Amino acid sequence: MKKTNKPSKISWFLRHKLVLFIVLVFVVLPIIMVPTIYITQYNTNKPIIFEDKKAELTRIEDTPFTLDYKVIEMRETSSDLKGGYFRIRYTLTKKDTFSTISNVKLTYQLSTNWERYTATSTEQINPLGTERIAQVNFDFDLDKNILPFVNSGTPILFARIVYTETLLNSTLEHVVYVKLPYDFVSHATKIIPA
Repeated sequence: MKKTNKPSKISWFLRHKLVLFIVLVFVVLPIIMVPTIYITQYNTNKPIIFEDKKAELTRIEDTPFTLDYKVIEMRETSSDLKGGYFRIRYTLTKKDTFSTISNVKLTYQLSTNWERYTATSTEQINPLGTERIAQVNFDFDLDKNILPFVNSGTPILFARIVYTETLLNSTLEHVVYVKLPYDFVSHATKIIPA
């Protein structure tokens, strides 16, 4: 009986080291690196709500207010990244509660997920029940690709409501952060080209 020498695994690797290197560099590394780059870009550029990393979003239904709002106008940013804005018509009214609410201030913010595009409106003292218009200057190129096949997309609309609540002779100051969905079609938004 004759013994046959099986080639060891190590010798097989040594004989095919060029093929293994090519497969590693052109197949395995891209499969690992591409998702890592996309996930890192997304996680590092999540919107920071009003520059407060600890801000917690609240539903508008869970506040003592109702907010009727509509994005009435959007001007696209010019090629030199100037002149873009969003105009929001809104009415903030108090729900029926036992407490007294005063010093109501409202600020809007627009942010995107994939890039640190963030802009805020000026803080407005808001008489309850009065229709107001806020403008957020948004001079960013939303069509620019951040990564291949990914652009920043439509910005997300947030609102910060600061108010003082008085209940049984105790006064508390509240800050509420709300994410507001909007739709250009249902709001009949007027879009002005750059």
